[in-house]
Amino acid sequence: MKTGEIIELAFQNVIPLLQSEGKWEPHAQRELDAFITLRFPEGEIHFDAEVKQEVRENILRTIQDLNRRYQNFLLVAYRIYPKYRQLLQEMGINYLEANGNAFIRKNGKLILIDKFPPIKEQREEINRAYTKTGLRVFFQLLVDDNNLNTNQRELAEQAGVALGNIPLVLKGLKAAGLFVNKNKFGYQWTNKEEAIGQWINGYRTNLKPTLFQGKYRLPKDRDWREIHLPTEKTRWGGEPGADLLTNYLRPEKFILFTDLRKNEFIKGTRLMPDPNGEIEVYETFWETGNEKEGCAPPLLVYADLIINGDKRSLDTAKLIHETYLTEL
Repeated sequence: MKTGEIIELAFQNVIPLLQSEGKWEPHAQRELDAFITLRFPEGEIHFDAEVKQEVRENILRTIQDLNRRYQNFLLVAYRIYPKYRQLLQEMGINYLEANGNAFIRKNGKLILIDKFPPIKEQREEINRAYTKTGLRVFFQLLVDDNNLNTNQRELAEQAGVALGNIPLVLKGLKAAGLFVNKNKFGYQWTNKEEAIGQWINGYRTNLKPTLFQGKYRLPKDRDWREIHLPTEKTRWGGEPGADLLTNYLRPEKFILFTDLRKNEFIKGTRLMPDPNGEIEVYETFWETGNEKEGCAPPLLVYADLIINGDKRSLDTAKLIHETYLTEL
């Protein structure tokens, strides 16, 4: 929470218990956060205040130092656990806690309120659409709009995920503002270009790294197109996939997706592992559909070109977008 929000919340919970009034303004000294005034029937007390989100061991020395240097020091914190409240009292450091606890010893007045538990941490809910499982589902929705209206069991089978994940992913996409209810049983995209961009960002960070199987070397004097692809789900992505789709980009980096285990892959393709090899191999995570033979879906090829980020990749990505993605 921001400084002002913590102070206002502390005022909201503490001031009624003190039967006083409170006001604050930013402090003139850079090292302090606020100048606080508490007004009681018998008079006002002014404080030089430091505001913290939470009190831990690492900031106690700083607080002690400020308390020594400022005669009217007051700590205002969103959360102070009991053992630290006890320490602050023993050190004679005045404080207000956002939950309503307070310790003030000033001008002959002693105030001690020490009965409220610390405010619980609010953990930000993870949007399940951007987890590695959610991104598989997200991809199936993007490559075929009919999946927006298919039953959840079928969608789970296509994405290769447990059925229980589907409602959570759909909820996440809706929370992200990417689609809305079309009718009782289906959805429609609010902005599919935005959805594609968000999927690519998630794929880059949360999904692609988990799919990596290893590097392999391209046989000397052998064209990559001559490599045998032993299964329906062994397909070229990235630059070779782009060349298959556009006949425009001559590959320098190679991406190959497969559903095979390592030994089966080596036996079927006759490629050999090499940590410095040109071919990066990833696990296939989608259901085959209407892709070009030997090529990953255009959206996935497009994504890896965008991730490459160089001019030749971006130029080719634009061609793929114009030719294939506008139809999605």
